[in-house]
Amino acid sequence: MQSWIIKNSEMVLTVLISLMICTTRSSMALGNLIYSLIILMTLVTCWYRRHEISVPQSIRQYGWAYVGMLLCVLPSALISNDIAVTTKYFFNIWVWKVLVIVPILLFIKSSRKLYAILSVFFVYMGIDAVSAFAQYLLGYNLGPGGRAGGVIHGSMMGLAMLLTLAFPLALIAAYDKAFPSYVRKLAVFSLFGMLLGMWGNQSRGSWLFNGINGVLITLRYCFVNIRYILVLLVAVVGIGYAFSSNQAYVARFESTFNISTDGSNLGRIYVWEADKQMIMDHPVTGVGPGLWQKTYREHYKLKQETQDLGHSHNNLLQIASESGILGLIGFLGFSFFIFCKSLIHYVKSRNPYDLSIMVGFISYLFLFGSIDYTWGNSSGIRMFWIVMGIMIQLKINENHKII
Repeated sequence: MQSWIIKNSEMVLTVLISLMICTTRSSMALGNLIYSLIILMTLVTCWYRRHEISVPQSIRQYGWAYVGMLLCVLPSALISNDIAVTTKYFFNIWVWKVLVIVPILLFIKSSRKLYAILSVFFVYMGIDAVSAFAQYLLGYNLGPGGRAGGVIHGSMMGLAMLLTLAFPLALIAAYDKAFPSYVRKLAVFSLFGMLLGMWGNQSRGSWLFNGINGVLITLRYCFVNIRYILVLLVAVVGIGYAFSSNQAYVARFESTFNISTDGSNLGRIYVWEADKQMIMDHPVTGVGPGLWQKTYREHYKLKQETQDLGHSHNNLLQIASESGILGLIGFLGFSFFIFCKSLIHYVKSRNPYDLSIMVGFISYLFLFGSIDYTWGNSSGIRMFWIVMGIMIQLKINENHKII
C-alpha cells in the first residue's frame, strides 16, 4: 500500500481534484465527499513521504503570509458571544476551504498534470456556461428575472463569480503561447461557452468586469500579435449588436449603476450602510465570524431593506464586520503580498502564470468581491484556490524547467 501511494499519489490527486471541479457546483454532498478524499490522500501521502518532502522557499512565503492573515482573524473567533459558532465558521471558511491548494503545491509537480487540471477547469466552465444558456432558452429552472444558474440547480451568483474568475484566465491562456496548444484550444472553447453563459446568467457584474478585463488583456497581447485586436473588435461588434437588439438586455445593463430605483442595487446599499454602523460598533475584532446574519437581522437591518440579505455582498465589508479592522488588515496584507510578489516576478519574466495570479485575485476577490461575498462561497473559493495553486506551481516549474 505504501509503495503504491508513493508511486501513484500524484495521479490520484490529479484525478480527484479534476472530479471535484466537475461536481462541486451541482452536488455539494458529492463535492464535499471528493474534497474529503483529497485531504485524506494528501495526509496519507504526507505521512509516507514525510522524510522526502521539501517545501521551496517561495511556497513557504505564501504559507507564512496566509498564517499571518489567520492570526489577524483568529481573535474575532475567540472573542465573541458564541465561540462555538465563530470557531466552527473560522475553520470552515478560513482553514478548510484553502486546504485544496496544499496537494497541488506539495505533490503535483508535473506540468502535464497541472495543465490537465487546468484543461478540466476550462472545459467544465465552458459546459457549465452553455448549460446556463440552454436553461435560459428553454425557460427551465430560472431564477428571479429569468436568470440561469447553470448545471442542474446551480446558483446564479455562484456562476457569475466563477465566470468573472475564469473568463480573463481563459483569455490569457488562449493568447499566451507559453501554454500548450491543447490548453489554448480548450481555453478558446471555454471563452465561447462563457460568452453564452453570460447571456443566460445575466449578471451585470460579470458583463462589466469581464468587459474591462477582456479589453485590458487583449491590449496587453496585441503588441505580440495584431490579430488579437481584430478578435477584440469582432467580439465587441458582435456582442454590441446582440445586446442592442434585445431591449431587455439593454435595460438590464443600463440598470448597473442605477441606485435610485433598482431593487438589487438598493438592497446592497442598505446592507453596506448597516455594515458601516456594525463596524463602528465593533471596530477591532468585529461581531465574530459566522455571526453577521444573526447580528444584522437582530440589530442593524434597515426597514428599507426588504430582500433580507444573508451577507454583506462585499468581501471587505463582510470581513471587517465579522473580524474587525484587525481581520481586514490581515486580509488586505495577504492580498497585497500575493499581488506584489507576482507583479515583481511578472515585470522580470513576463510569464502568464504571475499575470493569471494577479488577474485572478483582483477579479474574484476585489472586482466581483465588491458586489458579492466571494470569499465565503463554497464552490467558488475552492475553484479559486485550485487555479491559483496551479499557476503558482507552473510558475515554479517554469523557473526550474520541470515538465
